[in-house]
Amino acid sequence: MIVKPSIRSNFFTNAHPLGIQKMIHENIELIKRLDPYEGPKNVLIIGGSSGYGLATRMSLAFGAGANTINVSFENYPKGQRTGSAGYWNNLFFQHETKQLPTEHFDFNGDAFSPEMKDHVIQTIKETFGQIDLLVYSLASGVRKNYETDELIRSQIKPLGQPAHGQTIDLKTLVIEDLTVEPATEQETQDTVFVMGGSDWHDWVTALDKAHVLSPHFKTISYTYIGGPNTDAIYRGGTLGHAKDDLEKTAIALNQLLKTKYQGEALISSSKAIVSKASVFIPQMPIYVSLLFDVMLKHHLHETTTEHKHRLYKDMVYGKNRLVDEQGRVRLDHREMQPEIQTEVAHLMNSFDEATFFKRPGTKLFVNEFFNINGFNVPDIDEETDVDVDDLVEIYQTDKYQNI
Repeated sequence: MIVKPSIRSNFFTNAHPLGIQKMIHENIELIKRLDPYEGPKNVLIIGGSSGYGLATRMSLAFGAGANTINVSFENYPKGQRTGSAGYWNNLFFQHETKQLPTEHFDFNGDAFSPEMKDHVIQTIKETFGQIDLLVYSLASGVRKNYETDELIRSQIKPLGQPAHGQTIDLKTLVIEDLTVEPATEQETQDTVFVMGGSDWHDWVTALDKAHVLSPHFKTISYTYIGGPNTDAIYRGGTLGHAKDDLEKTAIALNQLLKTKYQGEALISSSKAIVSKASVFIPQMPIYVSLLFDVMLKHHLHETTTEHKHRLYKDMVYGKNRLVDEQGRVRLDHREMQPEIQTEVAHLMNSFDEATFFKRPGTKLFVNEFFNINGFNVPDIDEETDVDVDDLVEIYQTDKYQNI
């Protein structure tokens, strides 16, 4: 099969396995060059197949020597379908860990389901006994309500009034206007249900009741705060309500864990990165591209892998934790420097489409979009036939299970 990028309405419908294999290998080699750290021994990651979650898993496994379990929902290859990028991320992560003395498991299925929670808990009991860290990094647009059997969908929308802005068409590389109408009250509630903190709370509760949490157990979830340049659609919209709920959940969990385990629950505010949702949020692609440009100029830019490695080495298990008045770990402090935000705002206010795609930050933003799906990866010939079935047969292991 010749695998070329298939983009429909700014969504990649396929992935290049060999490109992803190389990206996984290169990110792991990057971690090996960074300083190691003393961290957790047994880790459960909910949503560890891409983005922040994948970077976290690679750092903990190769930087701290941790055993890991990942739960994510990915599409397997079938016929002419390549399978999702996350499927290959998990598969090639498994392959890279064969050199390690640690154990790593992947469960493909609905992380929201009671069945998945029961299965993971049983695996923890049989393999590790207890876990030291739960990372909740789930990014899903839909969640089943198992009490009503209803599928609830999240909505990335502003509140009160429409959000007007621009986005990048990834297929044609042109700027397009984008308007998102305001959310209804029900849509806001649904977004909180899907993307808020209730499932994180459910996971901790289930693990606690099963007696698989170690003394000094920690759990962490990720938020994004941002500033005036992104506030209307992000923190001031439905996503902001979901993140508020997530942060309130951290406070409640922290009380439980501090009392019962001498542990803690943390919220970390991460930097803006390239994510699948970026192009569907008005002005977000413009902001992130120009942010990359400014941070590259000031030698402050980090890859997602470097960013998460610094979080665990310096702030979760190190002595350089930065927190704000609400107790949130501020890993985003470089992005949020006033001079950085001012410079980005100036570029956004004087936006020049003629030079936008020539900027290093824009080129990096677009290239990362392709890279996370295995495309535009150096030394990967996209004209070469790829035997997807053969790759599955070679790399699939019994530690990668479909639930």
